[in-house]
Amino acid sequence: MLYRNPAAIAPLKPSDLPAELREVATHLIEAAARLAGSLHPVTAQAIAQFLRPANSYYSNLIEGHDTHPLSIAEALREEYAPDSHNRSLQLEALAHIAVHEQLPALLAEADANPYTQVFWRNLHLNFYTHLSEEFRQVKSHEGDLLEVIPGELRTSEVRVGRHVAPAAAAIPAFIDSIEWGYRPKAEPNRLARIVNIAAAHHRLAWLHPFLDGNGRVMRLFSDAAFLAEGLAAGGLWSMSRGLARSEQAYKQALAAADAQRLNDYDGRGNLSEKRLVAFCQFFLQLALDQLHYMTQVLAIDGMLERLHRLVDLLVVKRKWRPEAYYVLEAVFLKGSIARGEVMRLTGLSDKTAKDLATTLLAAGLLATEPNNRFAPYRAAYPLAFAPVLFPGLYPAGKEADILHAQVGR
Repeated sequence: MLYRNPAAIAPLKPSDLPAELREVATHLIEAAARLAGSLHPVTAQAIAQFLRPANSYYSNLIEGHDTHPLSIAEALREEYAPDSHNRSLQLEALAHIAVHEQLPALLAEADANPYTQVFWRNLHLNFYTHLSEEFRQVKSHEGDLLEVIPGELRTSEVRVGRHVAPAAAAIPAFIDSIEWGYRPKAEPNRLARIVNIAAAHHRLAWLHPFLDGNGRVMRLFSDAAFLAEGLAAGGLWSMSRGLARSEQAYKQALAAADAQRLNDYDGRGNLSEKRLVAFCQFFLQLALDQLHYMTQVLAIDGMLERLHRLVDLLVVKRKWRPEAYYVLEAVFLKGSIARGEVMRLTGLSDKTAKDLATTLLAAGLLATEPNNRFAPYRAAYPLAFAPVLFPGLYPAGKEADILHAQVGR
């Protein structure tokens, strides 16, 4: 059925907030606050920067683009694959990283309201501006090759699996309905606003406002909505990781919520309210799982133990001195240390301490301001050591590749 009346997207959210949704939303608030307060702000910022490539990896993986994390790391160093397709995949990963980094600024421009056409179009525009020509074209259901215009709403009809998206000409009217229905400032109940993030994620998928790139825009929107609601925990968790690790169940839940009203007890809109509630529960539970995962990974005792294990591994490989641990421990706990602290922490001579700091800078586990010999050393966490320091962040096979590339040589 090709919908033209914007009333067809109703209900936009559950009419009453079921107890199970109130409960998971409450747990999200508590878990995000706990994670946000678990680290020094400088350390948290370093880890958030480290997590952006993982967020990109998983978001693109959902689209069937399995770009190896090592290839993403190479692209961040401006080292691109010689063949055009893999280079396009690298540029796609960089596009997601760049837009994700811009979310706070884009939100500020949108008056902290991510539920607007302008915000979604800006996400799409910024994402597609970075892409190669290869990924700016898409085949229609009839087999025609169509060009994706960055930031522009679609002007042709689309079908996604069994779902026929609403008529292209009616998209502005549907968007008006969404903008009016999800106004954050009009909803005083924070738990309801959190549930709306999940509900809007589905309704955007159902509307399919762009010719292509809707999934990426939805996930970036969701990240922005969690940020606007104070649940991003400084960027220390990734929604895309949860969705990708449950990809089949995620896509099934999306499709199930496309269903029309099941019976007289299933809300009053065109679409099923029961299925929407089930999707919201699924989506928010995945978010909570990711918060719990990162809280566990970043627990201080566990992180310090893994830092010790990393140093031991590199000492065995005769690449580092064992005193490196004291430096890495200090920057993890304090965020940064003065340069002179290295000598005090390690008990090494001035020259040996400087050599050790140089080794850690080269490894990417320390950072500092370039061309400033008085700048402190800051915490940093490169992809190369992700399997040891953040186990389970990437799939096991990818972690094995990463670890071999760094310490298996």
